[in-house]
Amino acid sequence: MNADELHRDAIVIDGLNISRWSREVLEGIHAGGLTAMNATTAVLEDFRQTISNLVEWERFFEDCSDIICKITCIEDLLEAKKMGKTGIILGFQNSSPIEDDLDLLTIFHRLGVRIIQLTYMEANLVGCGCLERIDGGLTDFGIELVEEMNRLGILIDLSHVGYRTSMDAINFSKKPVALTHANPASLVNHRRNKPDDLIKAVADGGGIIGATIFPPFLKAEGTADISDFVRVIDYLVNLVGIDHVGIGTDFTENQGEDFFRTILTGNSKRGPKMSMDFLPVINPKGIGSAREFPNITAALLAHGYSEPHIRKIMGENFLRVFQEMW
Repeated sequence: MNADELHRDAIVIDGLNISRWSREVLEGIHAGGLTAMNATTAVLEDFRQTISNLVEWERFFEDCSDIICKITCIEDLLEAKKMGKTGIILGFQNSSPIEDDLDLLTIFHRLGVRIIQLTYMEANLVGCGCLERIDGGLTDFGIELVEEMNRLGILIDLSHVGYRTSMDAINFSKKPVALTHANPASLVNHRRNKPDDLIKAVADGGGIIGATIFPPFLKAEGTADISDFVRVIDYLVNLVGIDHVGIGTDFTENQGEDFFRTILTGNSKRGPKMSMDFLPVINPKGIGSAREFPNITAALLAHGYSEPHIRKIMGENFLRVFQEMW
């Protein structure tokens, strides 16, 4: 197969997308040949605000039913591929929507949420984020949350979670966990990137690491291109093996400065906890938007990856983890 044929035939999964949702953005994702994606539905929201976001998604499912569908199980995902639609996996980048009530997790599961990140940069009732000064690990409430997510079948995401809290989650979880969108700190020393031992711990538990194209995590200086992204994939494959590497772009299409200032400030009164020098976001040349997703398949093929290995990276590895969780 050539690259275009391979991309069209493969199961293609994006481990995370946090764009400003609209028909236009969803059309671009569909045009990029995505079988499924983890669509961020909440970051800092509480229960009621998150319910409003989920109501908006129900409108998208109705108004855009020609190109998208909701994913709650593996059968839904495979049906999306068969129908030529992009499956939407509803996910949170924080456990803030459940507030202090684990019973709310059951409600969100029934509404279709299948991926939840434990913390978003800061500390919460569960544990600590990656930008906190001190990481005390999982709280007792956090341990209960991990156990309940395992029971219900909700994938644990550690992308923005602190090191000790992440290690605790890996140790307490009886199911695979994920870094849905994170790169190795060994390549770019950024506080959001992950040390090798944490990446290995995720893989050793059967989990997956989704390489991200987000500019400050991909290249320390200068403008990145798709070859820099392939370099990250190479590093991860060499570190943990072909079965534990996927794609988690962290696309932020149509998001403005106010969005980034809000999510990077969080509960702080001192302003953003991370430099905003990356604005405006200039994605790597060759993978500027979801429409260019086929370029990743082409770049991997040109780099010498075999067809079976490309299929794993582009989606089959995430599919395996979803099968074990759901």
